[in-house]
Amino acid sequence: MSEKHTIQLLIHGDNDREALEEFLDQRYDIIADDTLRPVDCYLLGEQMVPTYRDALREHKTEVHPTFTPVLLIQQEGSRGTVPLPSEQDGDGPPLIDEVVAAPVDRTTLFRRVGNLLARREQSVELSERYEDVQTRFQRLFDSTNDAIFVVAPSGDEITECNPAACDLVGYSRDELLAVSPTETIHADDHKRFRSFLQEVQEAGQGSTDDLTCQTKGGQKRQLEMSAATLEDSKQSPVILSARDVTERKAYERELELKSQAMDKAPVGITITDPDREDNPMVYVNEGFEALTGYSEEEALGRNCRFLQGEATRDEPVAKMRTAVENDEPVSVELRNYRKDGSQFWNRVSIAPVRDDAGTVKNYVGFQEDVSERKEREMDLQLFKKAVENAGHAVFITDRDGTIEYVNPKFEARSGYTRAEAVGRTPRIIKSGKQDEEFYDRMWQTILSGEQWNANLINQRKNGELYHVDQTISPIANDDGEITHFVTIEADVTNRRLRKQQLDVLNRVLRHNLKNGMTVIRGRAELLHESLSNDEARAHVSAIEERVDALATLSDKAGTVRSLFEDEVSAETATNVTELVGDVVTTFSEEHPTASFDFNDPDPLHARADRRLRLVLEELLDNAVVHNDKQIPEVTVTARPSSERRSEEWIDIEIIDNGPEIPAHELETIKRGEETPLQHGTGLGLWIVYWTVSLYGGEVTFVDDESRGTGIVISLPRMSADSSHRGTPAENH
Repeated sequence: MSEKHTIQLLIHGDNDREALEEFLDQRYDIIADDTLRPVDCYLLGEQMVPTYRDALREHKTEVHPTFTPVLLIQQEGSRGTVPLPSEQDGDGPPLIDEVVAAPVDRTTLFRRVGNLLARREQSVELSERYEDVQTRFQRLFDSTNDAIFVVAPSGDEITECNPAACDLVGYSRDELLAVSPTETIHADDHKRFRSFLQEVQEAGQGSTDDLTCQTKGGQKRQLEMSAATLEDSKQSPVILSARDVTERKAYERELELKSQAMDKAPVGITITDPDREDNPMVYVNEGFEALTGYSEEEALGRNCRFLQGEATRDEPVAKMRTAVENDEPVSVELRNYRKDGSQFWNRVSIAPVRDDAGTVKNYVGFQEDVSERKEREMDLQLFKKAVENAGHAVFITDRDGTIEYVNPKFEARSGYTRAEAVGRTPRIIKSGKQDEEFYDRMWQTILSGEQWNANLINQRKNGELYHVDQTISPIANDDGEITHFVTIEADVTNRRLRKQQLDVLNRVLRHNLKNGMTVIRGRAELLHESLSNDEARAHVSAIEERVDALATLSDKAGTVRSLFEDEVSAETATNVTELVGDVVTTFSEEHPTASFDFNDPDPLHARADRRLRLVLEELLDNAVVHNDKQIPEVTVTARPSSERRSEEWIDIEIIDNGPEIPAHELETIKRGEETPLQHGTGLGLWIVYWTVSLYGGEVTFVDDESRGTGIVISLPRMSADSSHRGTPAENH
């Protein structure tokens, strides 16, 4: 060793002290002073222990962990009045480190002292290292960005803190060491803080992120804190390492809020990664799953194009592709397909997400089901086209009656262009033929939400008058408030003229002509009675027959007019089985020489009313009265249709053994019109044709050598419980 160790001899008796000094002086610096000195080793005589016990113990504790050995020289045969190191109790280093028996030889003494000094050298080296670690720890303690608090075991005192802790709470070090921890750390919940300290005391360490601190200025800061005890005891100081996470918590809450908003958003949200092959989705929200029917697991890793299908148009797809290639935002509407195969209109908006350098890192997409709006738009477009091309004049006014829209037919009918009509009121076509009471009733009706129907006379821009059937319907908003009126006007000028003509013609046919036929018949009867010549009487008989035929024709003309007086409701139904059976029974009674065969099926109902009886009577009359056979044979069949769908149609077939229907009559009915060269000889078949057409049915002709000739009437089938059903009695 470069320097000698110092040894102090604490020995009773000069002789013993001098002997030991002589032994050791060659190797060590010896101090024989009675006052305790700081040395490397102490040789303590057994008799001197009471004198130096307390001083040695205090000195060894002060220099701990540096090892300061005490070698006890004990008289041989002593019973051990001084406890050995293994027998010593209490905290701190032991008082005695080695014991040798006196007298002791030089070799043993050197070996024992040498071993103790070697241990001291090791402890000195360790102490230096410890001091270095302490220095470094202090530097770290002072320079760390985290706030460090050392809290007493009781939790009522801060015993140490670093500059970061002072910066966190706004106190100086002296101020912070003078206040209770609960005045700064979690000041609003002392119980929570003490509970945390207790948990750390019991477990030796702990962490939490729900503590707060209150600064000197009264601000609340959120803390993320880790803690550990400094000693292995249940009452150890606790070192707290706190980090201000107020901003991070706020960011996390904001991020969580945004994440929840994205997850719970009522639209589909996707995020794709363009750095991966095919730009696949790396995020989909719950809205996307609900919209498409695909789960997150099924969607992630795929490009959104898997939603496309046969009805997806190329134009919006190409528009999206071009925008993505150019790193531009885009919005399109296209047809997509759900997992179950159903279509929906998808409004897709895509936007690039860039980093601070402007590089596109992701694409965010928004998908919204706009099927209802798209369908409304298409319906509106279809409605607009329909109204624009409608055969009736249509105009729309606001609640006050100001015209906002007119269709082309209105322009053609009224003579006013759209520019001339819009912004004005329907008074521009008022003719003055309706009085003010008429218009008062109209406004009262439509403002109450009811539909208005009337026939009136309008006036064109050039002054011409024209008749219209007018319908005005109120239009209400979602709150039930009337905002507009839509008016539809059908020009019935020509129809009214035709009605007048038909009325006059009907009067002439049914009244004037019938009265004339009555006079002719009376005169013919008188002439027949006055003539005796058979040939002359034959001519009179021919006149009487023709008069009867003309009278019958006059009656049928009146029947034709009645056919078109009433519309046929879609719900009108008649028990065809009962009606046909009733008509057949009546004819059987009136024509006992004729043969009637009726199949009498289960009840069948068809779309028909009282006018069907006229059809059946006309056909049976033709089958019996105009039959040239001695015994007219008529077969009547009512059955579900064999040529059409039986659940939707009923056939009434009437076949007789009489002559065929003239070819020109059949051709006229089949064509549905008469010409100067192609026309019928009566009204019977026309009555049948017109009536069946009113029901939406069809008339076909039968010509079968084995069965005879006749007609089949096909009528739409109705259910037995259809409303407004007609009975045979009602159909008379």
